[in-house]
Amino acid sequence: MNDLDTQLLASLLAVVDTGSFTEAARQLHVSQPAVSLAIQRLEARVGTALLVRTRKRVAPSRPGEILAAGARLAFEALDTALAQIANERAEPTGRVLLGCHESLAAYSLPTFMARFLREYPKVELKLWNGRSREVEHELAAGRVDLALIVNPRQQADLVIVPLFDDSVELFHCLGAKADPASLLASVPLIYVPELAQSQEILGQLQKRRFAASRLLACSSLELVKSLVLDEVGVGILPRRVARHQTRKRLRSLSPPLPLYKDRVALVRRYDAPPTAAIRVVLDELTRHCRSMR
Repeated sequence: MNDLDTQLLASLLAVVDTGSFTEAARQLHVSQPAVSLAIQRLEARVGTALLVRTRKRVAPSRPGEILAAGARLAFEALDTALAQIANERAEPTGRVLLGCHESLAAYSLPTFMARFLREYPKVELKLWNGRSREVEHELAAGRVDLALIVNPRQQADLVIVPLFDDSVELFHCLGAKADPASLLASVPLIYVPELAQSQEILGQLQKRRFAASRLLACSSLELVKSLVLDEVGVGILPRRVARHQTRKRLRSLSPPLPLYKDRVALVRRYDAPPTAAIRVVLDELTRHCRSMR
């Protein structure tokens, strides 16, 4: 029924309500022939007469009553939808699910969340944490509204908002004047094997003939950081993770040891127009993260 446009249905309702083609035309601010043509098109579409003409007025036939009732429901639903859209654009309200890279969220969200929740009490902001590729997958599947991730992949259906740069390096706290090659050869190299940055750095180390005494795989960057702070070995960490809320100062061995450049971005789906609530989270989080540069 896609060809039953709203103008045709509005003409039918006007005639049914007024009982007159002339009054219907006056109500719709169109000519009487335009109303007659609209009714003819509707009758041709449904294949039966929709109106019964008497000496005093025009009344709906049984099919006309059925179609008019359906048209009223359709217009009511449209009015409700338009009112909801206008309301959401006027005042941010509703749920927003923000997918976050877990370690990235740990240093970028705390101060943001406190202010945002205070200033936008009607926005129900929820967080979903995982690795960047996992968060990106949830966004593509429509299960999160926004994604705060590292190194998003360029895709035609994604809108990528760059926030700031970072770098993945080798960190330790085993002595200020340690020789990088000697230090790496004497202690474990701690890393998260699932991260592409870790694998790239391991490949560069091998290519440049830097050998670690042993490899120690971990499940999270926060665990890598804890082990490095406890002087277990050298860790592969993003610089911002290494620097966040640490009593000890972690020292970087990169350079001369290799590093990997990261780009942090906020991502949304192109085919999902943002509500007022999503838009305010997008704008406020972008402003907050860019202030961290």
